[in-house]
Amino acid sequence: MSLREQLAHFLFRDYIDAQVQKATASIFARVDDSPGWERLAGGGPADRPWADKYSDLEDPLEAWQKNFFVRRLVTLTRSYAVAGGIAIASPIDEVQEFIDTFWHHPKNRIHDRLGPICDELTRAGEIFPVLFTNPVDGISYLRFVPAASIQAIDTADEDYETELRYGQTQELTAELKWWFGPGHKRAFVPYYNKLQPLMLHYAVNCPIGATRGESDLLPVLPWARRYSEWLKDRVRINRIRTRQALLQVRIADPSLVEQKRQQIRTDNPIEKGIYVSGPDEEIIAHDLNINAADVKSDGLAFRLAIATGGNVGLHYMGEGETVNYATAREMGEPTARFFAERQAQLVSILKSLVATAYHRHCVIQDLPYPGQRALQLNASVAEVARADNQALAAAARDVVQALAQMHQHGWMDDTTALKLAMKFAGESLGDDAIKQILRDAHMPAQAPPSEQDQGEPRP
Repeated sequence: MSLREQLAHFLFRDYIDAQVQKATASIFARVDDSPGWERLAGGGPADRPWADKYSDLEDPLEAWQKNFFVRRLVTLTRSYAVAGGIAIASPIDEVQEFIDTFWHHPKNRIHDRLGPICDELTRAGEIFPVLFTNPVDGISYLRFVPAASIQAIDTADEDYETELRYGQTQELTAELKWWFGPGHKRAFVPYYNKLQPLMLHYAVNCPIGATRGESDLLPVLPWARRYSEWLKDRVRINRIRTRQALLQVRIADPSLVEQKRQQIRTDNPIEKGIYVSGPDEEIIAHDLNINAADVKSDGLAFRLAIATGGNVGLHYMGEGETVNYATAREMGEPTARFFAERQAQLVSILKSLVATAYHRHCVIQDLPYPGQRALQLNASVAEVARADNQALAAAARDVVQALAQMHQHGWMDDTTALKLAMKFAGESLGDDAIKQILRDAHMPAQAPPSEQDQGEPRP
């Protein structure tokens, strides 16, 4: 090989190797004649094929757009889980300052995104937020990728819960666009003083062994479709009964039949409610009985199936005729617990999102990241069920009175009494918080400073 050829090979060896690899891959390409798409490499062992998953993501969105029952179920979850908003705070000043900037940034407006986030969790069972971090101040800008666009999740070997990359489908090419996940080695490593966009993944209704979540609406969709079709049929039959099959005209002279048909089409006497009959015509009124009373139970069965699949009682769907107050109160407790659980899931997601954004902020600003637990993040939310609050308040009041009497008799110390009181109040405090409360309570009150101590002359 000449010197010129050696130099050309050295300069273009990467290109040549890539072309050779591409040609080799094309030669040994395997023809896939399987009946459907198979599960891609990576992900969890319980993840389903992408074709089935894609259908389960598209169907709830279409139903939410067109079906009033599905829209009502999604709106109910948002109204109870996000009503009043959710706020994340920290007692650490620098962390709280970052939260205020990140939360209320004009490109984030997280408070306005809480409703759509909750809706997407209900419809798709998972969300894929993306953090784009500013290389100057370290503030991340929040965007979302639809779950139906994420075709593949690349996980660590033998650990499907460590998600490394996410593959997004693209319209103009069959190749996937890959996003770094939180488990990727370059997720928090700057490259030329910049951090690559980071995609996160949060899922609900996730089976053991799967990385993808499941929609709350999947059990509801078949029955919502059947109810819509059933309702359409009832309306169609009723319209035929009242407007089209009410009268029949029988004409004795066959030569006048076509003339009479044209007259009916032009004048439309049935719609106007006026009809004139000649001596050679016979009008027959048909009674088309649709048996509305008999099918009332069928409609109730449909609505009950939809409400049960949506984890709500019938009275949440506006079904007040068959439910009294006592029944509605008992039926509302399981629904309230479901909404409270979804609210807790949203709080956990927001805390993780804030902690990840702060981690990236520390990387850009060259600050040590103490970990999410050290950030001491807490959430302020509106309570889902007022009845539970009233019951807790009444229980706490009665228990505090009983504990006070027991303390006076010397049957109980302050620490145990305070722990039991907070337990019945629905709050769980650690030992450090209990000790701090008792120290503050037993600390003598300080007298206000006198005028002489303040250095001001007396009048």
